[in-house]
Amino acid sequence: MRWLDIPIGAKVFENIDEAVLTQASAAIENGYINEADGVSRFPGLIEFSTLHGAAPVHLYDWKGDLIAASGDGRVYRIDNAGNAESVTGVPVSGGRRVVFDKTEDELLLAAGGPIIRLANGKTEILSEDAPDSTHIAYIDGYVIALEVNSGRFYHSQAGEFRVWGPLDVFTADGKPDDLNALLVTDFRELILTGIDSIEQFERLPSGDTPFFRRWTVGEGVRAPYTLVGADNGTWAINKKYEFVRLSGQTSVPASDDISQTLESVSDWNGAWSALLHIGGQKFILLQIPNAQNIHGSKGITALFDYRRRKWTRLYGWADGRPVRWPGWSYRALWGRHFVGGNGKVYELDRAACDNLGDPQRFLVRTAHYDNMGEVEIHNFRLRMKRGVVGSNDVIPQISVRARRDNKTWTRWKRRGLGRAGEREMYVEFGGFGCAHTWQFEVEVTDSCAVELVRAQAQMNPLGN
Repeated sequence: MRWLDIPIGAKVFENIDEAVLTQASAAIENGYINEADGVSRFPGLIEFSTLHGAAPVHLYDWKGDLIAASGDGRVYRIDNAGNAESVTGVPVSGGRRVVFDKTEDELLLAAGGPIIRLANGKTEILSEDAPDSTHIAYIDGYVIALEVNSGRFYHSQAGEFRVWGPLDVFTADGKPDDLNALLVTDFRELILTGIDSIEQFERLPSGDTPFFRRWTVGEGVRAPYTLVGADNGTWAINKKYEFVRLSGQTSVPASDDISQTLESVSDWNGAWSALLHIGGQKFILLQIPNAQNIHGSKGITALFDYRRRKWTRLYGWADGRPVRWPGWSYRALWGRHFVGGNGKVYELDRAACDNLGDPQRFLVRTAHYDNMGEVEIHNFRLRMKRGVVGSNDVIPQISVRARRDNKTWTRWKRRGLGRAGEREMYVEFGGFGCAHTWQFEVEVTDSCAVELVRAQAQMNPLGN
């Protein structure tokens, strides 16, 4: 008999039916693959601030405060203790996701209706002459706004953000499609996208024309609110349902491992992305809130490690099954991490291992391993962090089960993660019987830190 490693931290691969998956991982939920090729639990959510109603909340920061724009049009300033003050004069309207940017002295908000500004008092309309817009941006003294349902974008007068002339307009006409997203890169480039094209405009240093088009490509962006800048590039869901990295006039797909999942999505409404750096890890959070997930509920939330090109999933919990992860937006401020919920603002807390008191199920499911012939598993063990996740009174549990030859799962075998001070690294689960192919599942539902290092099975070959 010998101990063989089971690759518990292998990347997730969703393009092959799980029944015939012989390498990689079938699923990693509410965790991420760390630099040691183990799996760590993703931080949980705690409540930070309660607003009015239950509409989705979108977050930004301005002048040292957290700004929350609710889907019902209200706008709030929130201090670092979670105290919220409504600053709603004119509500944000239009029914779209709220997009923010700031000038030297004001915060701008757009959601498909009039552009709203927040200066020192309450929100107000930026200018009666500015177009209704879904996306706004500030660049080099100009405010840029996409006109709703057109291929045109307008700009303010230089340094006069409330002055908009009827001739201060450009047309992105590389393809005859409506503009649907706008982004200013870290290199001060203006990226404008439609469903069939992407164009880059740049500032002219002098003259009457402030912008010129540098290039255009026929890539196209299908989900406009997934457009995000990271890693010296631009990322988005393109018209082929790929999550791609755009740099200049080239794009590289980053979603090959989960492309079947993305292609199966029929409703991309409300999809969004955000750059999320936490715990020394660098992620892009991609949520498709109306997509059907593998658990039969609505909401796919994918966590993408863009340095190592690995995907995992985030879920919430309701009615005894995984559901949509409860965030609608994300913003970092004060060295902390905030998530917009339904009428509330949450905080990602590495010490919290549940989502607002509901279970945050940590789960790893392997491929079906069949490269050992028929074997008997005498023992299965996990190496992991123990002894500092529980207390003297509460011992969190970890569970393992196996699927032999793709039949029904065995019963869960549960073990304690140790009282305070019980630091032995290995947890053993005993034997699981005989089979030709083996799939394992590891689960933790208790509220505790999980740092999974290695999985090993003690196997005895049977026959030839």
